[in-house]
Amino acid sequence: MRIVQFVTNLDIGGMERLAVDLALCQQAEGHQPLIYCLTFSGRLGQEAAAKGITVHSFHKPGGPRPGTLWKILRQLRKDKPDVLHTHNHLVHHYGVIAGVLAGVPVIVNTRHRAEHFLVNGPQGSEVSNATKDRKSDWIFRATMPWVGCVAMISESTRQFFVKHRGIPLAKTQVILNGAHLERFLEAPAHPGSALPRIRFGNAARLVREKDHFTMLRAFAKVVAEIPNAELRIAGDGPMEERLKEFTRELNLTQSVTFVGALPETSQFLSNLDVFVLSSLTEGMPISILEAMAAGLPIVSTRVGGVDEAAMEGENAFFAEAGDAHGLAQAMIRMARSPNLAKMGASGRQTVQERFNIEKTWREYYQLFLSLGSNP
Repeated sequence: MRIVQFVTNLDIGGMERLAVDLALCQQAEGHQPLIYCLTFSGRLGQEAAAKGITVHSFHKPGGPRPGTLWKILRQLRKDKPDVLHTHNHLVHHYGVIAGVLAGVPVIVNTRHRAEHFLVNGPQGSEVSNATKDRKSDWIFRATMPWVGCVAMISESTRQFFVKHRGIPLAKTQVILNGAHLERFLEAPAHPGSALPRIRFGNAARLVREKDHFTMLRAFAKVVAEIPNAELRIAGDGPMEERLKEFTRELNLTQSVTFVGALPETSQFLSNLDVFVLSSLTEGMPISILEAMAAGLPIVSTRVGGVDEAAMEGENAFFAEAGDAHGLAQAMIRMARSPNLAKMGASGRQTVQERFNIEKTWREYYQLFLSLGSNP
């Protein structure tokens, strides 16, 4: 089977990591995976190419570009894929138009998170179900006759798009995200082993969707009650300098460390006690699955499919999105739990059983077959 995955780029991120991991699974089973990047390749694109995955970049500039559509069409006619698998909505209409004109037999899309309207900043964060872009939503719905299925990476994501964006339920299927977990299983954390020090950590792009402002406001409350608490933040992005400035405003520079972008996070996770996610919106974050594989308890906002992976009271405590006080209370409750190691072990078992990348790939493969692709 020749399978083209189509993404915006392959820079560091959960969706991009999933696309590369799916391509590696396809390659391992004798299929012919290709990845198209609408703009540029990125760091994960280099990794994929080094492992023998064909990556094409179309270098699309801003705005509508019929010339880019023509380039994609020519490449599809040359590659003759059995399946075109687009990721999210930004590339989808280019993929559908070019795919239909090229005669690709099966076209599917994956939506990786609910597209909320976000207000995020030092003074507070809010999330709304209102659309950010009515035009894009209309275009996406208009492509449905030519799309075999829209895969959703969690049940909550499916319910959002059916209820708030008008995607037909019959066109959807939930396929849970998975990850290559081996390197995290081989470098386990030891939560609670260095008490009274308690080290919280987060690994994510420093973008507004991740709402590090709420995490920092919450952590200021944590330190006031637990002076030995530390927070380590891995990642880079456009919010980096403002977040560092906000850390100074909160007088947290002695207990918060920004470690920058990491090519590999397993060692970073192995030195934590608790993983914290403060996102305003998510689908099924790969970072949560990796943290659970490392044996870390989870504190998170209740967004997307996080609570479909981590279980309240078993290996996680939750707060509502944008609620710094609630997140702080969940962090304090976790820090004072006598069962950190047991909670981490519970999540580790769950993620091995339900969220490995091979299981995710097999579900996509069965979907492609059901839609008429040749095995």
